[in-house]
Amino acid sequence: MPKKRKKIVRLFISHSWDYSEDYVTLVNFLRRIDDFDFYNYSVPKHNPLSADTDKKLLDELCDQLRGCHILIVLATMRPTYSEWIQKEILIANVYDKAVLAILPRGQKRVASIITTYSDKLVKWNVKSIRKAIIEIMKKR
Repeated sequence: MPKKRKKIVRLFISHSWDYSEDYVTLVNFLRRIDDFDFYNYSVPKHNPLSADTDKKLLDELCDQLRGCHILIVLATMRPTYSEWIQKEILIANVYDKAVLAILPRGQKRVASIITTYSDKLVKWNVKSIRKAIIEIMKKR
């Protein structure tokens, strides 16, 4: 009997290059999940977008987010101070993309833009992240 093909989930993981260790840890978490494969639409530091103006960068972010199923953001206060993370959240909202917020260990405060726009808020562990992605994808 042939193996059932896994669903491919298209994810955009919002992150600040100054805090890329969270991004790397999250990608490694996602690789441990067996229920689905994922395509990473994120913009890591080693592979930046080619935009040379803010307008072009915004256009390229729109293109990246348009192709994904879920925007993943860390539920911290960082989006309060990062205009680009805020823009990613708002772009996801415009394109009706799900926003999954992940609460890092020990995090007490969450930016209001995250509480306003996130579809799900889960704790920083593989089981919670896996369950949230599966639930979101069932609705899509």
